Amino acid sequence: MTLKSNGAIFDQNTEEIQNVFKYAMTIHNQNISSRRLELQAYVDVINTADAFKLSRLICNQFARGVFAMLGAVTPESFDTLHSYTNTFQMPFVTPWFPEKVIPPSSGLIDHAVSMRPDYHKAIVDTILYYGWKEIIYMYDSHDGNKLETE
Repeated sequence: MTLKSNGAIFDQNTEEIQNVFKYAMTIHNQNISSRRLELQAYVDVINTADAFKLSRLICNQFARGVFAMLGAVTPESFDTLHSYTNTFQMPFVTPWFPEKVIPPSSGLIDHAVSMRPDYHKAIVDTILYYGWKEIIYMYDSHDGNKLETE
């Protein structure tokens, strides 16, 4: 059985996501019959708004030999983590992207993956397809602001 290390960085205010991550890791590692590799996670929980601490933490994760980064960070610190993972061609999996994601300046592929797809275009396409002149769109975050501009 091959052991693979993952790095995980979570903001202090992401307890639910941390619990889901820990649960998924446990379930995967307990499924001995069908797993191809065992996953080990190096989990760090910090105030990700501190760019210096975040950068140091990312370097520590790389020094541990992780093969992928996972995490939920604030939109303000996403660019820092995104830049490191693209520079070092390290896969980065996150539950969501912030509203504006800066594409890699190198022109190479983006190594970040959002587990929640961007659904705004589908909503706009549905409105246009049915020719609706008025809609009521309810949301609970800044997410709806993006749709209003489209």
